[in-house]
Amino acid sequence: MKIKKLFTQIFFAYVLLAIFSIVMLAVYEQNVQGNFYRREIKADLTARARLIAQALRYQKNWQNKAALDSLLHVLSHNGKVRVTLIRYDGKVLSDSHKDANLMDNHADRPEVKQAFAGKTGYAMRHSHTLNTELVYLALPLKSARRVQAVVRVAFPYANYRNALKNLQWHFFLGGLIVILLTALLSYLISRRISRPLETIRQGAQRFAQGNFTPYLREQGTEEIRAVVRALNSMARELDYRIRTISLQRNEQEAMFSSMKEGILAVDSQERILRINQAARKFFHIQEEDVIKRPVYEIIRHNEVLDFIRRILRTAGHLEKEITVMGTKERILLFNGAPLRDARGKIIGSLIVMYNITRIKRLDKMRQEFVANVSHELKTPITSLKGYVETLREGDVDAETQMRFLEVIAHQTERMNAIIDDLLQLSRLEHGGKKFERKTQPLLPVVREAVQSCKKQAEKKDIVLRIVQQEDIAANVNAQLLRQAILNLLDNAIKYSPAGKTVRVFLRRNAGQVEIGVQDEGIGIEKKYHARLFERFYRVDKARSREMGGTGLGLSIVKHIVLLHGGRVTVESEPDQGSTFTIILPE
Repeated sequence: MKIKKLFTQIFFAYVLLAIFSIVMLAVYEQNVQGNFYRREIKADLTARARLIAQALRYQKNWQNKAALDSLLHVLSHNGKVRVTLIRYDGKVLSDSHKDANLMDNHADRPEVKQAFAGKTGYAMRHSHTLNTELVYLALPLKSARRVQAVVRVAFPYANYRNALKNLQWHFFLGGLIVILLTALLSYLISRRISRPLETIRQGAQRFAQGNFTPYLREQGTEEIRAVVRALNSMARELDYRIRTISLQRNEQEAMFSSMKEGILAVDSQERILRINQAARKFFHIQEEDVIKRPVYEIIRHNEVLDFIRRILRTAGHLEKEITVMGTKERILLFNGAPLRDARGKIIGSLIVMYNITRIKRLDKMRQEFVANVSHELKTPITSLKGYVETLREGDVDAETQMRFLEVIAHQTERMNAIIDDLLQLSRLEHGGKKFERKTQPLLPVVREAVQSCKKQAEKKDIVLRIVQQEDIAANVNAQLLRQAILNLLDNAIKYSPAGKTVRVFLRRNAGQVEIGVQDEGIGIEKKYHARLFERFYRVDKARSREMGGTGLGLSIVKHIVLLHGGRVTVESEPDQGSTFTIILPE
């Protein structure tokens, strides 16, 4: 079915509507005018008949036919209206147009019958006498309540019909003119509406081809202008996003090329989809063009090939340590996951290779470190891999890609923070004796910690206030103590609503020094207090991870305080805030 243009639809719709309206109006007008003319003729004939009847009443001698004929001729306005006088028995006494003696008895005429009955008779029919159509009106003349005669007035129907046709002809000409004017206006309106839409269509096709300049010119009605503005806005946004995608693609290429971790992606047919420079170095790949080539032609290592096939076969996440021989032995940690398309169908696998040679050569303590951190890193790594897989597929829009990259950056920062805290915690647990301590004032240490968190607090409109500022000295390592206070302040700021106050106090109490951080945050139920200082323990895991916490801050505080021979306490209730207090020997 051929789809008509908007111009054609609008033009013919207006024209047909105008024609239909004129035709309906013509039918209505003809009916109204016909009724009007008939009423006017009847009223005119009635008035004439009454005047003639009145005149005949003064004509006493009806036997004088010549005088009567002359009178009726005068009363007929010189023949414009036919006047007939009919006796009570139907005999025609006189007629303004014919000799009464030659006329038939009129007793059987419909209008005459009505007049004999005492009513005003009315009829429209062909006159045999005059051989033309006439409109008749008969008026009874009564004497002593009896009808003595009937005055009949007749008017040619042709005059009425000609007047009506003349009116219809004028109405037809007027309607034709209206239709022509409507057609012209319809043409102009249709062009005015369709022309901007045609311009919009051409502009949209140009935008679809990637040509976003020049932008469309605003014209037409407000609705069309709104569409043009939306299209121009869309063009600007698409132009920006395409540029952003190109930039991000270049950045991704640079990122993958500069990564120390090896990245290898293969399809379901074990052909290479992507390989970065680090992976090339791991396997000493010299060929430049390896994309779409079977992986077994490029990497000749049975364990690696078996690892890739297991991922494709099991469609699960796999991890394995594989030793790769070359100029020197490397121990690589292979982390693999299936690649899925937008419908969830497996289209290949992604393998991330970490060089863990140095890690494997560390002592038992470092192995324990890896064991502890692996569980905490599993969630961000899995999340990171999922977003990277989706980005590698390239089936996401620019906005989603930007959100994925932000999540990747956030997860990377979080993993980095976890590693930093674990390293520091490891040093505190096993190298605490190497940190020097000396007796020194504590107030400057507290002020430095507060100053370091000032910007973080200002972002949330949180006020940091030092109260009970006693100049107290203690045997401490200033750097470690500042770190402990910083961790407490960081938690207080993170878990406090905007506009609240975080207070830091320094005081003596029963021969001990107390450094406390008090917030007005969400608080903690008492049943969790005993486990707060365990590594990686979180009361609200999802919220803590969302805020970027590593789960090690309070554990670090505890170990710093223990190195100083002190202890740390907590007082908190839900929605009542929390107070963490470092208690040190004076």
